[in-house]
Formats: sequence, C-alpha cells, structure tokens
Amino acid sequence: MFLLRLAARNVFRRRGRTLIISSILVLAVAMFILFESLMVGMMDVSFRNVIDFEIPHIEIARKDYFTESEKSHTLPIGKRFIPEDRLISDVQKLKGYQAMTGILEFSADFISGRYEFPVRVRAVDPDTFNDVFMNSQYIVAGTFLDGNGPGVVIGSRLAEFFDLDVGEYFVMRFTDIGGSFNTIEGEVTGIVTTPHPDINLTTVFVNREHAAPRIGVEDLAVTQLMVRLEDRELASSQSNALMDTLGGNPLQARSYREGADFLVSLEQWGYLETYFLLALFLLVGAIGIISAVVLSAIEREKEIGMMKAMGMGESSILRLFMLEAGGIGVVGGALGCLIGAVIIFFFNTYGFDMDIFMDFSEIGVPVSGRIYGPWNFDAFLLIFVIVVIVSIIASILPALWAARKNPIDAIEKR
Repeated sequence: MFLLRLAARNVFRRRGRTLIISSILVLAVAMFILFESLMVGMMDVSFRNVIDFEIPHIEIARKDYFTESEKSHTLPIGKRFIPEDRLISDVQKLKGYQAMTGILEFSADFISGRYEFPVRVRAVDPDTFNDVFMNSQYIVAGTFLDGNGPGVVIGSRLAEFFDLDVGEYFVMRFTDIGGSFNTIEGEVTGIVTTPHPDINLTTVFVNREHAAPRIGVEDLAVTQLMVRLEDRELASSQSNALMDTLGGNPLQARSYREGADFLVSLEQWGYLETYFLLALFLLVGAIGIISAVVLSAIEREKEIGMMKAMGMGESSILRLFMLEAGGIGVVGGALGCLIGAVIIFFFNTYGFDMDIFMDFSEIGVPVSGRIYGPWNFDAFLLIFVIVVIVSIIASILPALWAARKNPIDAIEKR
C-alpha cells in the first residue's frame, strides 16, 4: 500500500510529462474505439443488407452451381434442381427456421430503346419470396410482382440508366436451356430502392411461373433454395447441420458468410488495420513511458539511493517504477475510454453518412446511407487492459536500470 501511495504521488509530481505521455495513450484508445465501432457498424449493415436482399441466412444449391457461378460471369441455369419433399422437411426442422423460397436465377441483357445492360434475373415466387427477402418493402413506384404476368421489378439505378418508369416497356434477351436466344417482354410494374446498391442496378425480378417456360426448365425447378432463420448467429451451425443431413446429395448448403466471402475478407482486413494503427500508437506511447521512467530515475537518483540505504530492496524499487508507469497507463486509458464513450454516444445516436465518405458500391460493399456505431463494452475493457499492460511492460527495463544502481553512487550521483 505504501508503494501504491508513493507511485500515485510520483505520477502527478511531473504533471506536464504525465499529461503528454497520457495524451498519446488517450489518442490511441479513442481512435481504436472509434474505428472498432465504425468497422462493426459498417459490417453489421453490410451483412444485414446481404441477408435481406441477396443471400439469406442459408442458401442451398448444387455444388457445381456455386463453383461455376463464381468462376463465370454467366449464371449456370443448367445447374438447377427440383426440391424434394425430404429436403423441404429437413429445412423446416432447422433451429430458428422461419421461411424458405425457391429462386431461378439466370443472366440476361436488359434492353430498352437502343441501349442494353447485363443483369441478373431472379425468377421468384412472390408468395414465398416476400417471406424471405425485404425487397417488396422498398418499392418506390408501382407494385411488387403479383400473379404470373410478364411484368418485372427493377432497381432505381437501372431505371435511371434507361430512363424508365412504371408502365414502360422492356425486353430481356437470354440464352435458354437449349442454347438458343429467347426473350421476355413486358412492362415495368415496380421500381425498388434498397440499401443494397447492387440490387438497385444489376438485379431484375420476374415471376418464376412466367420465366420458367421461356427458359425451357421444369415449373418447379430452382437454382437456389433460400432459407431465412430467426437469428443470423444460427446460420453457420444450421448450414453445417443441414450439410450433415444431405450427406452424399449433390446439393450443398452454405451460410450467408460463405456466400459473401469478400465481405468476410474485408471484415478481417478492417480489424487487422485497426489493430495495426493501435500498435503504432502504443509503440509511440511505450517509447514515451520508457523516456519518462528514465528521466524520473535520473532526477530521483538521490531519492533512490536513500531508499536503498534505508533497506528498500531492488524488487520494491522495480515495483514502484512499474506502478508509476501503470498509473500513466490507467490515466491515459481511462481518459481515452471516456472520450471514446462520448464519440460512440454521438455515433450511436446520430450515425455517420457513408455516402459523404465514398461510394462503397464501387468496391462491392453493400452499404449506403447512414450507419450507426454500436456500443461494445468488451472493446472498452480490452483496450484499457492492453494500454495498462503495455505501459507496465515498457517500464521494466528502465526500472531495472534504476533499481540496480549502487546506493552510494546514487546518493553522490556518480
């Protein structure tokens, strides 16, 4: 207890030095908390947009469909299947199961007037599709698909590109199952603006009952069976459970994270960059702490000599300097957490408009508009502990140098 009181007094004996070194640690803590919250908020929105508009919690397809669709720019319509009753029953038994829908996906050229644009066509069953995906809730003009008519729903950016409105005509040209060119013509029945930029530009929705005969596939054929669960935390475990059930079946189940591997890689790189920046700040802070301990030892040579002459051992002096360095870490970490909490409060309340920063759709990140930073109290505790530990470790070598000084030489400053 005596050493603790003495260390606390010494920390504030040189307030200016303590403040300078602590400010570096404060900056490190505050920046880490901000970047960590920003990364979590951005990735949370991105994965939520993937689940709500592109790939739900679990996606089931033929194994060769996944491999070919990733290698080629053309979706392999030939890799279709008809869901069996046993598969449907197994899916419905999954923990947290909510809904499922079959999708028939194929590539086409969307044509209006003299212009054409490559798109991904999703032939869907409107009755079940709206239970799995949220696209119908983001209609800004017209209505979503109804019945089995030839109308389509397109994204707002695609509509702007072609200067199309609800009720205007389109043509989609594609290659059918026999390898021949075929078309689907009709009116635009609806326009959507979703938080997923790719859906707004490159995706067209059409009724499956209308599209299947034009493509030349069976009425019940799908390229993917999409499954929605109650909680995305269940996705990985339930997709693995479904794979165990499928056994030697040519079908494969994968979670939304496996389907969005670019986002997963981006998430990992984001955390890596955050911790790299933290390491740089802490390195500067550690150098500052080493300097502070050395300067403190030089200024207090006589005091150290007197303490050793009075019977204080090297281990006690070592602990004293380590406690002083730890005190600087506590001050810096506490102030940094306080400032970080203020930043996260405003970030969580008012959010941050990502469109001001950059257009993330250009790099394939499904996020747009305002994001909000979540509170992560584990991050606060983690960074506080790291700062204190780094401060203590940085003080060990200079503290050993100070503790091993000969008391007579220290008193006489030799």
